[in-house]
Amino acid sequence: MKRNRVLYKLLLIGFTCISKQAVCQFTYKADIEEVKQSGFHKIFLTPELSAKSNADFSDIRITDEAGKPVPYILNREQPVFNERELRAFPLVSRKVTPDSNVQMIFQPAFGNNLMQPQSDSSFVIIMQRAAAYRDASISGSDDLQNWYTIIDRFILDAGNYGNAEQSVQVVSLPSNRYKYVSITVKNKGLQPVDIIKAGSLFSKSIFGRYVELPAPVIRQVDSSNRKSYIALRFNGSYPLNKLRVAISNPPLYKRKIIVYDTSGARSIKVAETIIDPATDSLVLDGGKRKELLLVVENNDDQPLQLTNVTAYQLLHFMIADLQPGKKYSMLMGYPEAAAPVYDLRFFSDSIKVVEEEIAVHAPVPYAGDTVKDVKKGRLPFIWVWVAIGVVLLCLLWLTYRLIKDISNKRQQ
Repeated sequence: MKRNRVLYKLLLIGFTCISKQAVCQFTYKADIEEVKQSGFHKIFLTPELSAKSNADFSDIRITDEAGKPVPYILNREQPVFNERELRAFPLVSRKVTPDSNVQMIFQPAFGNNLMQPQSDSSFVIIMQRAAAYRDASISGSDDLQNWYTIIDRFILDAGNYGNAEQSVQVVSLPSNRYKYVSITVKNKGLQPVDIIKAGSLFSKSIFGRYVELPAPVIRQVDSSNRKSYIALRFNGSYPLNKLRVAISNPPLYKRKIIVYDTSGARSIKVAETIIDPATDSLVLDGGKRKELLLVVENNDDQPLQLTNVTAYQLLHFMIADLQPGKKYSMLMGYPEAAAPVYDLRFFSDSIKVVEEEIAVHAPVPYAGDTVKDVKKGRLPFIWVWVAIGVVLLCLLWLTYRLIKDISNKRQQ
């Protein structure tokens, strides 16, 4: 029995050593500047930080002066984000006919643009929620005098999907250019349905924000095979999301360009596009890269005269609750680390961020001697393998003892 207790203790010590060493896999640390205002802060991830962390920032941890983790939310910019928004039409008039029908006239014009010139346009009707159905029709006019049918008949459902108070119904309209649109609701002697507003869904593209990376070293070679080879070398491995190429001559050009990642042992193709004076940017996948090779196909034209290449990463930032009087740091540089999972992500829509901007110092090599919960576990790498060997031997001995005890009980 005493032997088993000793083995259990050895197992516990071995697992503790291994777990402590795992905590210390972070190889860089960056101090966060002094916090002066209490609340949630935005912490922008600079190129210096991204160069020392994983491409998806999964290895970044924020810790306080006691070494305890601080939950955060990671916000990532997207190159292009498409969203749809409702644009309400101005109400021209609303009248009730003698037979209790309700006619509402809208002007679906925004400046010189009418409803979207596509095969079908969405006509969104927002109503006060009610358990009611009505026959309705939609017509169009250019002068408010002569009306022409657009939809002869459809069922207006005031209990359609929406929220607790309002109901939303989307009607697909055939393409038209009428300056005015009228919706007529036939109530047939019943109380009318309360139409709050009407409009159309418009698509809007939101382009991501970028941060300029440190300038690379550029070397261009114009080959006799009618191609130009442009080598880029950065001072670190950065997540590259966009390249902008500046050409001084000729004024008019249109060339195919292929981008290769030459950071590793072999070249990997990462992008291919056509550049011209109106399109001088190349969108990349955001992978971390230190060296690139741009191959330009000149065909029978003179090589392009390159003046500069600017690289960018998408803007990313973290939101964390920081308090004055405490010191905070970032740990990073752990390739095998998985992204942390915090409850804070469920409250991203309700968090209010303070206006104070918090800067982060450049990361420095981290030895694990400043954070309380990891400094005691810093072991030479050979002792990790020793601990693993001890744990395996103990497990084999316990297995042997268990099998032997079972055999003895069966013989008895």
